[in-house]
Amino acid sequence: MMRYWLISLLLVAICLGGYSAALSGRLKYVEQENKALVAAVESRDATITGLKDAASADRRVTEEQLGIEQQKRTKADAENKTLRRALESSDCDRHRMSDDVINILRK
Repeated sequence: MMRYWLISLLLVAICLGGYSAALSGRLKYVEQENKALVAAVESRDATITGLKDAASADRRVTEEQLGIEQQKRTKADAENKTLRRALESSDCDRHRMSDDVINILRK
């Protein structure tokens, strides 16, 4: 009876060893897959960071461009006012235009 019990215990130990080896193999596979997923996530994080930086740079450039356009608009409005004042105050069809008007038109 003791002999059968010992043989049964030995068979159970062999089965558990095989099961443990199978689980170790699966664990190694899962660890490799996990490393691949971590690398993919890091790559995507780098891509997202790059896109955020590019969007931020685009936003800054757009703001600068809007500021430049506003300055040009302000300058053009001032020049238009000067031109209108000059045209209203003189009879330009009979007289030479003022130097301010000529300078504005040359620009």
